[in-house]
Amino acid sequence: MTDIHADLRSATDLPAALERQGIETVVLGGSDTHGVMRGKRLPTRQLARVLEHGLALCDVFWVMHVDESGLVARPDGHTGYFPTERQGFPDILARPDVDTLRVVPWLPDTALILCDWHLPHGAGPVPISPRAVLRRAVDRARDLGFDPLSALELEFYLLHEPPGTHHRKRAAELVPLQERPSTYGVVLGSLQEDVGALIRNRMLRYDLPIEACNPETGPGQFEINLRYAPSLRAADHAFLFKSAVKEVAAQQDLLATFMAKPNGDWAGNSCHIHVSLRDERDGGAFFDAAAPDGISTTMRHFAGGVLATMREFTALMAPTPNSYRRFVPYSWAGTTATWGIDNRSVGLRVITEGDRGTRLEHRQPGGDVNPYIATAALLAGGLHGITNKIEPPPLTDVDVYGRPAEEAEWLPTAPAEAVDLLAGSRTAREWLGDDFVDHYVLMKRAELHAQSLAVTDWEVARYLEAM
Repeated sequence: MTDIHADLRSATDLPAALERQGIETVVLGGSDTHGVMRGKRLPTRQLARVLEHGLALCDVFWVMHVDESGLVARPDGHTGYFPTERQGFPDILARPDVDTLRVVPWLPDTALILCDWHLPHGAGPVPISPRAVLRRAVDRARDLGFDPLSALELEFYLLHEPPGTHHRKRAAELVPLQERPSTYGVVLGSLQEDVGALIRNRMLRYDLPIEACNPETGPGQFEINLRYAPSLRAADHAFLFKSAVKEVAAQQDLLATFMAKPNGDWAGNSCHIHVSLRDERDGGAFFDAAAPDGISTTMRHFAGGVLATMREFTALMAPTPNSYRRFVPYSWAGTTATWGIDNRSVGLRVITEGDRGTRLEHRQPGGDVNPYIATAALLAGGLHGITNKIEPPPLTDVDVYGRPAEEAEWLPTAPAEAVDLLAGSRTAREWLGDDFVDHYVLMKRAELHAQSLAVTDWEVARYLEAM
């Protein structure tokens, strides 16, 4: 990676630089709405043409169900961007972001470049593109005089299940890498260190900023922390990490899943997101030494906006029906619109570590979240709070999980409610765009409809004989 960039003088030199390094294949990929990487592989010698003109792909992937079992139809009267067979599913263009170039260490002679999705004929970014939505949120933060920084803490399970197949087992029949949980366990963690070290080392060679790795609360569950970075870069890191872990695990005949709750008896997979702002002098905008607890007015208003929008943004943080299985007490998930200093029972945890380290941790998202969408939603809520000077409720230092329901604002626990709240959110539309919100809502309603038609194992076990 370093040699390639040292050899690189400009984007037009990239193909030659890659060929000198023995790179024969370039993966060009980007995020769909679900957070799945879509793209193509191309010979390195074709890269010069793609850098100039972009790479054409059919726009159908924007309306595919996450399991690709069918397509979501555009409703009659829908006015925003929404691919449809009525228009013949035309091409969009993948435009490489060469700053994201990296060598893929688990594949021979291969590099990867993330792309931005663009409409043809110079019509601009695809308005529903998650990376474009986050880029707009970051740009608006900069217009207000701030540079946002983020870090995502991702949890996942490794399972002895064949990747790339139809998965027809009941949840209780899934076989984890290790049967016993061992939260932060060093001794039992050693039993999974062969694959754990392999993943860490592959990610580091992939130029991802791994900070730490530990066994988590579930059997065969890992948490790997990524170091903070500018928010778009941090979301890129998380997006690349999720795909990379799946690929590396598959080479070991393992299935890596970031599904929020693969088994009702296991701990859920979280994706807690840390965020802070730097001001125009590159100082920590969330810290004020003279303020109570060091919490600046900017941080207070940012938190106020996040808390005020948590209910209506829940569908962005919890994208599938399975996401809501995490939202129970003592699950390490944020279940209320509350905040507190170093309190892991609240929805928004405050960490006070001076000028550079004071930050907020959003505890609602799960491992199944799209990193771009979740980060954009977090910034949108916070910046909405800053621009409107929204005051948050008082900090809490109690166990929110154990408090009576009427003493806290509980977040939606049903996906249909969350999607309806998002559909009616003026703040989401103002900050994320009507096209994005309308498309996202339609995709999630289609997912709920698919779930409503499914006969579950629970139903069969409960009703087959009794009825």
